[in-house]
Amino acid sequence: MHQISNEVIKNYILSLKNPQGGFILQKQYNQATLMSSAFSILSLELINCLNHIDAETEASHFLKHQDKESGLIIDPKLIFNNSNIENLEKNYIHYQTTAFSISALDALGYTLEHKFIFLDVFRGKQKIIQFFDNINWDNPWHESNKIMFLLQFFSYEYIRVKNNQSLNFIHIILDQLDKMQDPKTGLWGTQFNASSFVAMAATYHFLIFYKYFNRDINFSEHIAASVLRLQMKDGLYHPFGGGGACEDLDAIDVLSKVVNYIDNRTEKSLKNSYHALEKNFNSDGGFCWAKRPSFAFLFGLEYLNPTSKIFNYNMFKWVVKNNLIGSLFPSIKEDKVYRYSNWDEMKFNIRYSDSWSTWFRLLSIAAIEKMHPSIKSNDIDFKFRPIPSIGWLHND
Repeated sequence: MHQISNEVIKNYILSLKNPQGGFILQKQYNQATLMSSAFSILSLELINCLNHIDAETEASHFLKHQDKESGLIIDPKLIFNNSNIENLEKNYIHYQTTAFSISALDALGYTLEHKFIFLDVFRGKQKIIQFFDNINWDNPWHESNKIMFLLQFFSYEYIRVKNNQSLNFIHIILDQLDKMQDPKTGLWGTQFNASSFVAMAATYHFLIFYKYFNRDINFSEHIAASVLRLQMKDGLYHPFGGGGACEDLDAIDVLSKVVNYIDNRTEKSLKNSYHALEKNFNSDGGFCWAKRPSFAFLFGLEYLNPTSKIFNYNMFKWVVKNNLIGSLFPSIKEDKVYRYSNWDEMKFNIRYSDSWSTWFRLLSIAAIEKMHPSIKSNDIDFKFRPIPSIGWLHND
């Protein structure tokens, strides 16, 4: 296992610099997008090393791609049609690009030049309620991202643009979320037959804003219990073993927001996660998405038990296919090459370091250290996002 240090991580991120501008996602594919650039910038912010890049140059890379008519930031590798701008499914990747881009710009000390015109279709209680009427709670992981984007954009307007009306819209959204929370699990979506696994990921996207705006988080104990049940024997949270940069942060960050007292069980859980996260650190100074075990059938067994509280038929099929059948016939196992947001311009091999996984795994480590300071085993002085979005931890 390699020693995690500020210097080696900084050098890894800087090694991803693209000569044509921005940062690539992973060296194996050498692909650069606005999102991959944002991931590197936000990683540098997290380890307090933004002084090693030129802020004006990097900021211009995002600012020049803001569409004046909509306010969205559009990656030059994508096609954008301004019609049906309220359709988050159709415009998902543009909303996503904008979300990460404004975080990167904020980290660099820059603000947008044009207003969020696209948000006008969501301004108003009835418009927000109508938006919620179309949420598919069978798939809360995906749907929660859309809600998170709106919360982040309204938060940005309220905090950076000083639009006080946006605060009202934030609370209207959180009011709607209060109505959709499952009182049995504390998660969002389990009452609609979503698995605890995907509902946990959705919950992560919401609690950022609950904590920042000092909203009560209902059923906190149920949330914590639901998350802890999902932890695998390796200390991480993916049923295939070896964790997943997203899933592990989702679980750990949720715990950081609902656990007020570290009992013996929680302390053991955090220690197991922390040491497992360290194993995903590579000699090049970056983190990988996951290091899958050779014998995956030893993982995810709880998902196969019909009497288990985390049993879900869709998860049962997923685990059987990958962990059991896949162990015998490797050709049907999980593909080791992912496409971020299903976009071919953002491919990465989950076994090798990339900027997205580096940022997220560092955030997971930081969240555990925040809960359990004595566990710290690195020299990084973490600096979190100051406004609510991915990368913000919680109020001190």
